Amino acid sequence: MKNSTKISLCLLALLLLTLPELLSQTAVVKGKVIDRNNLPIADVNIEVVGMDIRSRSDADGSYRLEIPAGEVVQIRFTHAAHSPAQLELRLVAGRVYDRPVSMLERQLDEFEITDEQSPTSLHERPQMQRIPIRSEEIIKMPGFNRSIEAIMKTQAGVVSNNEFSSQYQVRGGNFDENLVYVNGIEIYRPFLARTGQQEGLGFSNPDMAQNIQFSTGGFAAEYGDRLSSVLDITYRTPREFRATLEAGIITNNIHFEGISRNKKSPDKPGRFTYQLGARRFSNSYPLNSLETDGEYKPNFVDLQLMLTFTPQNRLRQPRYRQRKNGQRDTLYYANSPWKFTTFGALTRNRYLFSPDARESTFGTIKQAFRIRVAFDGQQETAYTTGMLAFKAEHRPHARLSFDYILSGFQTEESEVFDVYGQYLLGEVNTSFGSSEFNETEFDLGIGTEFNHGRNYLTAKVGSGQIRGLWTLNNQGRHKLRFGLKGVYRLIEDDLKEFTIEDSAGYVIDSTGKFGVEEYIRGATRLENRQLKAFVQHEWQLNKSRSLLLISGLRAINYRFNIQPQAHWLYSPRLQFVYDASARKGGPNLRLRLASGIYHQLPFYREFRRFDGSINAGVQPQTSVHFIAGLDHQFTAWGRPFKFFSEVYYKKLSNLIPYEVQNIRIRYYPDRLADGFAYGLDARINGEFIKGVDSWVSLGLLKTSEDIRGDDQGPVPRPTDQRVTFAMYFQDELPTNPTFKVHINYIFGSGMRFGPPRTFDRRTEFAFPAYHRVDIGFSKLITFRGSAERIKHGIESIWATAEIYNLFQRQNTVSHIWIKDLQNNRYAVPNHLSDRLFNIRIVARFR
Repeated sequence: MKNSTKISLCLLALLLLTLPELLSQTAVVKGKVIDRNNLPIADVNIEVVGMDIRSRSDADGSYRLEIPAGEVVQIRFTHAAHSPAQLELRLVAGRVYDRPVSMLERQLDEFEITDEQSPTSLHERPQMQRIPIRSEEIIKMPGFNRSIEAIMKTQAGVVSNNEFSSQYQVRGGNFDENLVYVNGIEIYRPFLARTGQQEGLGFSNPDMAQNIQFSTGGFAAEYGDRLSSVLDITYRTPREFRATLEAGIITNNIHFEGISRNKKSPDKPGRFTYQLGARRFSNSYPLNSLETDGEYKPNFVDLQLMLTFTPQNRLRQPRYRQRKNGQRDTLYYANSPWKFTTFGALTRNRYLFSPDARESTFGTIKQAFRIRVAFDGQQETAYTTGMLAFKAEHRPHARLSFDYILSGFQTEESEVFDVYGQYLLGEVNTSFGSSEFNETEFDLGIGTEFNHGRNYLTAKVGSGQIRGLWTLNNQGRHKLRFGLKGVYRLIEDDLKEFTIEDSAGYVIDSTGKFGVEEYIRGATRLENRQLKAFVQHEWQLNKSRSLLLISGLRAINYRFNIQPQAHWLYSPRLQFVYDASARKGGPNLRLRLASGIYHQLPFYREFRRFDGSINAGVQPQTSVHFIAGLDHQFTAWGRPFKFFSEVYYKKLSNLIPYEVQNIRIRYYPDRLADGFAYGLDARINGEFIKGVDSWVSLGLLKTSEDIRGDDQGPVPRPTDQRVTFAMYFQDELPTNPTFKVHINYIFGSGMRFGPPRTFDRRTEFAFPAYHRVDIGFSKLITFRGSAERIKHGIESIWATAEIYNLFQRQNTVSHIWIKDLQNNRYAVPNHLSDRLFNIRIVARFR
């Protein structure tokens, strides 16, 4: 017994001696979890990745974890109403780490692109979709072109069958029918671009954006005059220093922003802010995967700068007066009544291509053809675009604000090409048992094609506008938006272009006479003056704010120098919204009805005939929208989701028929048509995998037009794409969420096409369906909260490996039409990019 007692005492003494050493093998991580307004967040789930250590934040947001030291650990914070956050720390034994954690509100009906974006009420823009992508999704989404326009391709109702282009089509419309605004300034795309590989970057810079709103139809009177859609992008006003650096095989971007110091009051923001973004995009790597061999030298550079000045640097804080009945009135804002913004952008696109040779096999299993082409010559396209805008925001009263905007836009574009091609067309042996399988059996024709062009265009657009918002009462149930805008547009072009096709040793036209296949020659000066005005009333119909009625009217007075008289257009528009979630205990459901008349003034292409001459009698095209929509937010598997759907019908009149070759639209201004488009769009987004957002979109469409006076009945429009499907899916390693996989899938049934310059057959055939899968694998390394981070130092690094066109689908974007010895025509498909591998690294600094 005595011996056992002695042994026990020895063991206890040994334990007491080693206890400090055992305790020193752990570290303590503590802090407070807060939201963007520095308010505590309770009941946040906290776990150490890869360890069985979990906790929850207290009522005041506090948390405390004791974790084994000596290695890098990742601590994950999740909450149903907030986006996940994460800490990555290298723990030293015995140390205490005090790490506050900030979490963003999760609002799936908003585009939340920066930490500073204020939550936006559903009632502020209820007729607009919120795009369910945050800033990190833009970084991670695989694709050639990291731009906001490229992201639109995965949204319901949006169609794009060309990964080289940032252009998109909406609900049966074409590329010219979409409005794009940046900070209230209308954005224009190049006029002479023929192919997506010539187009370069989309205008908007996602590193500079704060808020994005999008409507596929039925948008309110405050927005402009196009037939299909509006994309409204707002750039961020910086609150601190930030920087982003991206390096990759295709893209190289840099962005930085900041705010001046307030020397008199260091706790208040400074008066000046700046934001600068520079992008370089060179797609020679994917271009070298195309069927035409040659020397590709593309170079696209974009520079954007935004400066703001606030004369008084006080914070925006509302002052309230409490009534006896419990109502609260806003008396005034204790903020600066003025804010001045200067925005400038310069884009320089150069595309030089010297083709060498091409070999393509096309047709069917039973009958296949092969074409071999030898080229000589080169083509060079150049677009230089500049934009400068000044904006003054004035808030003379708490319920009254004005925006004054002056903007100028100019583009200088040129196409210079002399390309000579000699082709040999043959039929391929398709018999699997033959010794000559897949060999050319006999020749069908030998031909020559020569393309010559000297095309130059200058476009200038100047505008001045005033916009206002007047909240008619303190409760905010009545809001009046109004605006007046003057626009001047000038187009000057000089087109000299011809094409010669010869398949029999002689240059003959379709009548057998000496000539050329196509001859374009014209010089035009086109001036347009517009005066636009709108008024829009937003009325909360009940006290619970569940019923909202938006009514508005646009009026346009316009005149062209080639038309003798000025004309007036009127566009009444109406939206009705029922928000069930505004009622106490109501479901998170919103119903939306919208209708309106939308006119689209001809800009430039609509006037021009195929031979280069002008039809001065072209009038605006018109579309009447009827839309019913439903938004529903719900919880499934303990995770948030949102379902969006709309059914629509568009009555189209005074249409100008057109044909599309790649992204080049060519109108038939001497013809008019009436038509329609109807369909269904649906999207569901949410956390299919816990902690990461994904979404699925589906679109069903039918659109056709009936040419006036041809007695042939309705025919499909070129954009009649019956089914579209898009999916963006993310997953992560459960044991290490910093490793993620991202899949971007787009499907579109075949759109319509026909032989060029053949009006009656322009939509006779259908393209093969478009399939494309891009996949990316990324790793996040974050330094936020670590002891090693220095001031204005690196915050995080994204390293991404991507595979484009994973299944190596040969998607067709257009056709080359050639002739054999009997003058029969063959459509040779032009395919898009092959399977490619890319690496990108994105570093963020703060």
